[in-house]
Amino acid sequence: MALDVGWVERYERACKHRMDPPRVHRDPPVTAPPLISRDRAVVKAHLLETFSELLEPLIDAAFSGELTARDAERRAWDAVLQIGRLLLTVLFAAICRCATEAALAATGRSVVDVKLRMDVDYWPTVVSTFGPVSFPWFAFRDPGGVQVPARALFPLHGRCCSSQLCLEWETALASDHPFRKAAQALGFFTHGAVDLEDTTVERHAVLAGSQIAREWQYRTPAEIREILLDRATRDTTTGRPLIYSSTDAHALRRYVDLTWRASWKMINGIRLWCIDRTTGETVHLGGEYTWGDCREVASRYVELQRSGHLPADGDYGDGVVAQIVLPTDGTDWIAQHILPLFPNAEIPLDPYHVVEQVADAAAKAFPRSKKKARRVVKRARRALGIRDKRPRTVNRKGPRRRLHLTRHVPFDGDATQLLDVLVPILETLSGRARQRWETLLEYVRGNQHRMAYGELRNRGLKIGSGAIESLHRIASQLRLKLSGARWTADVAQNVLNIRMLTLSGRWDEFWSQPDLAARIATAERRA
Repeated sequence: MALDVGWVERYERACKHRMDPPRVHRDPPVTAPPLISRDRAVVKAHLLETFSELLEPLIDAAFSGELTARDAERRAWDAVLQIGRLLLTVLFAAICRCATEAALAATGRSVVDVKLRMDVDYWPTVVSTFGPVSFPWFAFRDPGGVQVPARALFPLHGRCCSSQLCLEWETALASDHPFRKAAQALGFFTHGAVDLEDTTVERHAVLAGSQIAREWQYRTPAEIREILLDRATRDTTTGRPLIYSSTDAHALRRYVDLTWRASWKMINGIRLWCIDRTTGETVHLGGEYTWGDCREVASRYVELQRSGHLPADGDYGDGVVAQIVLPTDGTDWIAQHILPLFPNAEIPLDPYHVVEQVADAAAKAFPRSKKKARRVVKRARRALGIRDKRPRTVNRKGPRRRLHLTRHVPFDGDATQLLDVLVPILETLSGRARQRWETLLEYVRGNQHRMAYGELRNRGLKIGSGAIESLHRIASQLRLKLSGARWTADVAQNVLNIRMLTLSGRWDEFWSQPDLAARIATAERRA
């Protein structure tokens, strides 16, 4: 059982440029080198000898003064990568041998009772984070044919060239960068050890994203209950912790009608959050995106109620009953499909959306006088309690960081004060301007019960929908709304799934699932 390590190195170099195993040295069969022997002492001695051979020239060059600082660091990385590949070869080979021994022991046999297939056809190559690694399957022949028990340990092999950890790295980079830049970044951060095409990174990321079910994009109900109990702000009237949720849509360029024309399609986002009572920061509790319409969004909220992420009555168990707050922009589809699902929720109308409506109507009412339009908008802002001067915040750093407002924005207005400003203007208008102003008044009167801003603020409630707007930026637009980017619905959805998994804080938990690689391999076969 002797095979020089140089053959393994030549094999790895060949596989770096070609993933198919080179069809050489078929006869006689290749046997296992000492580094994959069953004797642990032999394996350790061989590794130490090889490591010494790699390190001695580097140390000698440093002590002889032949190295610059930059060359020293580059050569050190080269040595680390070689050591890593060799060590990973040993580890992979060891677990493969153990799988073979376990399979034989189940039938009352051992490795001495069968003929091990150690030729090159049974040496798979996997792209690891250290680069391509080749190792033996420890396959064996029996009357039923060649058996490869260790293949079950590498379910991705044959469908995906990457190891499970390399696949995770690809997915993380693809969720933050265009696929071509993700491939370049992967090569950069692995010091050239991993060289994959951008199409490969895309395919792998989409496969991983397809396995991120919606529950992974939210914190668990138990985690939400603990956060509400320990960190969330509370309703000063009832003492209940406050949990917020909102939905909103924004446009992305999507592949439609079998063309890559820049067609804008709306994608709907959902977010759960609360406010940290110590720092005033937004605590993300989960969220998701869907290409579906308003009925699909409503069904997602029904699922959140069933799964316990957002109970209709706010009861999370163990005595934690939250007050649900649903900030809205006043659009009809939210009022018709979402708000009836939560009869006990507080539903503030975002004041800045109200101001947008006023500004749009004023621009149409006074098309020849921007000064008059701006004056109306300014009066509307004051009626709602919005001050022109924004507050100055002071952040105290450290473990007891608190948010202090030196000037308070009261938001003490309401719909009655706003109508006092808007109604008299109606008598001065005619034609289409009057029709638009009547629509504005209908909008305000229809949402009058949601605009008691002074009362809501005194209870400690946030009245704006800025949290869902900011989610669009950090979760969707930052990655998908790039210059010239156009998306198929499937790829965009899976990239969004990955980004929402990252925000939920459950990345490591997701990738630690023991059956994840098998499910990804199954999805690849179906694709």
